[in-house]
Amino acid sequence: MIYPKHFPGKVRDFSKEREFHKRFSEDFPNDSYVYYSLTLITPDVPMREIDFVIVCPMGILTIELKNGRWRVKKNIWEFYNVRARNWERVEGKSYDSPVSQALSQKDLLYEFLNNHNQLDELVPKEYFHSSVFFLKNLRLEFPIPNVPNLHLFGKKELEDSDNLYELAKQIFYKSSLPPLPNQSLEKIHSIIKKNLNFFHTFRTTPKQDEEDLLTLSKAQFQLVEGIYQKPRNLVFGSSGSGKSILSGELAIQYAKQGKKVILWQGQSSLYCIWKEELKFLKERDNILLIQDLSEIKSDDYEILIADGIESYLNCDIKKYIFPYLAPHFWETKNWVLFIHRRFKYSNKSFLKFLDETTFHIWDIRRNIRNSPEIVNFTNLMLGDFSEYSTLSDENDVQLIKMEEDPTEQIRWCIAYTKKILSIEFDEVVIVTPDLDNKDFLKIKPYLDEHQCKIFKSDDFRGLEESAGILFGFSGWATNEGRERIADTILQFRDLVCLFYTPEEEEVIRNLLKQK
Repeated sequence: MIYPKHFPGKVRDFSKEREFHKRFSEDFPNDSYVYYSLTLITPDVPMREIDFVIVCPMGILTIELKNGRWRVKKNIWEFYNVRARNWERVEGKSYDSPVSQALSQKDLLYEFLNNHNQLDELVPKEYFHSSVFFLKNLRLEFPIPNVPNLHLFGKKELEDSDNLYELAKQIFYKSSLPPLPNQSLEKIHSIIKKNLNFFHTFRTTPKQDEEDLLTLSKAQFQLVEGIYQKPRNLVFGSSGSGKSILSGELAIQYAKQGKKVILWQGQSSLYCIWKEELKFLKERDNILLIQDLSEIKSDDYEILIADGIESYLNCDIKKYIFPYLAPHFWETKNWVLFIHRRFKYSNKSFLKFLDETTFHIWDIRRNIRNSPEIVNFTNLMLGDFSEYSTLSDENDVQLIKMEEDPTEQIRWCIAYTKKILSIEFDEVVIVTPDLDNKDFLKIKPYLDEHQCKIFKSDDFRGLEESAGILFGFSGWATNEGRERIADTILQFRDLVCLFYTPEEEEVIRNLLKQK
């Protein structure tokens, strides 16, 4: 399994990380975890990004990709600066060579795992290995360092190797150590997912309790338990309230009971992620994942769980819903629908029809994802649809009035997010409604140069990140426009830089006066 499942963003890949992401995802078996772009951000360990981390029964391997040219001259490592057309030493870093970088990554990962295991050694240090993949150098160009568990590979070995898993086995077998127990592997996976905010969908660990329920609040845990007692449920939830997590959690619980479940995910991005996750789930044969009702081919199911189906609420139900799920289904079968809270008092056709049946209504107002400042800002835009976040970290929403050429402003925004959150260029997400907008095309060369992740807003729907820049959004004066902007803001947990045009400044000013 590789995390994330898909190489993130639409960026120009200068480092060939996309190529190796694909190779790792294809070559490694299901009992191995491969993490891409693992950034250790905790108070007790210095921040460091690791290109790839392999966690498998044979051991743990950190991998640093080097797609530039390197040399060792008089025992000093130098890289070729393409722009300056000159050889230079590594400066301003906590390491002075790819070798010291790789070794420090291994040591930091070892400390990171121990620190999140009550300071007890989770895996003995001899199981940790580090490596450097030189993509433009031959291995023989460098001296062989006399360091245990360090492995250097040149472009010839990497090009000649048909399977990266076989290459990893060569590394691990040199240690002749017994396989790591499954309990240790599951603990490592749990620590990484919990502390690095990977996107949580289905849960595959065998034992879970309330504390480990993917950071759900106590009220949400009780909601899951309460739904079991009700045959038909309509759950309203604010953005950031964990509706998608809850829907997946319920599907897992029902499938484990041997029940046949239809999981209807209307958001394409989440549908694709869940489709990948299902491959590794033991109960996958009990879950039919669909994106559209037309994919239902039989009535061999016991419960329907739906999320992200707001676009169907006002459709012609006789044309789009009843041919696949008849009115009798909604009156007698078991179902759970997760709907955005802003539709609670709406007069949408589908919800109006449901009013004629008997079901239980649940209402989730608590935000579990976003910083309080983000929730506060979107409450102003949406009319206070959600309670303030319980998270302790409070960052902010930055409003930026767009200049004629906003490139310098984008540079400032990225520098600001790096300063506040200590992240790298390629961790900043830029979201825009229109990739062909003339103003966006002005900043795109800068974004490409710094390998920022770019998403069209429709493609980003259902995903989440820590920091984002919203560019090209309009419609502040309309409910529809504000809802679109607010929903996009709420896909970011900590920090948002939001561009607006001078023409909309007065509307925004009046909106903020409500605070």
